[in-house]
Amino acid sequence: MTISSSRTYHSSASVSLGGLLLPWRIAANLYKHRHLISQFAKREIEKRYRGTMLGLFWSFLTPLIMLGVYTLVFGFIFGGSYGHPGETKTQFALGLFCGLLLWDLIGGSIIGSPGLIIANPNYVTKVIFPLEIIPLCSVIAGFFHMLIGFLPLLLFVLIAEGEIPWTAMEIIPILLPLILYCLGLCWALSALGVFLRDIGSMVPPVITILMFMSAIFFPLSAIPKDYRWIIELNPAAILISMARNALVFGQSVDLSVLSIQIVASLLVATLGYALFMKCKAAFADVI
Repeated sequence: MTISSSRTYHSSASVSLGGLLLPWRIAANLYKHRHLISQFAKREIEKRYRGTMLGLFWSFLTPLIMLGVYTLVFGFIFGGSYGHPGETKTQFALGLFCGLLLWDLIGGSIIGSPGLIIANPNYVTKVIFPLEIIPLCSVIAGFFHMLIGFLPLLLFVLIAEGEIPWTAMEIIPILLPLILYCLGLCWALSALGVFLRDIGSMVPPVITILMFMSAIFFPLSAIPKDYRWIIELNPAAILISMARNALVFGQSVDLSVLSIQIVASLLVATLGYALFMKCKAAFADVI
């Protein structure tokens, strides 16, 4: 795919402090590059399936395979449950599917982030390019793949339960802080990955540990109260639990908890962007 060169993109490495820390300034800067973001995001999506015979079908198949394995292990062998009255194995499987799809967005975005800038040296050294859009496009691609996976999930919920609960709509606001957390971490890790190459090796095992601490396979209530606060420090655990309860069990979200997560995720995204932009000027000296 050829990226159009008819536009001139200016580096924003020397933007003011307000441009780095004010969310609306950040949004305005990214909006200026919307056409380039669209092209790069499309390229990221296509790159995942280039040369494959099944193409987008892998976005259906991969989570289904993971669902089968984890349902067998945690649902039947270990007798997993989310602790809801009258909960069935089908509901457990659907809740597990929901959690895995959301984690695929989180893990998929973050694992590759330390190498994003390193993998695109031409954009760093040869042209004036808004490098901050590269992590953004990676998150957009992950979000697209997650949405594809949600189609069979909604179908399974409809078949198993006879209807999709109205609370399923609450997943939309839940996704907002999830995406912002991913963005902030991707900006920060992609910048740090340029200078500290060991981060690329450290992130995968950390992500695996976090997956098992994100309440994907168990409810938060299963953790003893004295230690539950440790798991609740992980925003993924809270957001995945809320999404699962809303979609599968028809439970409405706690607006106060969701509001805290939105504010915290906005702060993480802003700080991640500011770190990236501050480090940006030095990328060419290292790569």
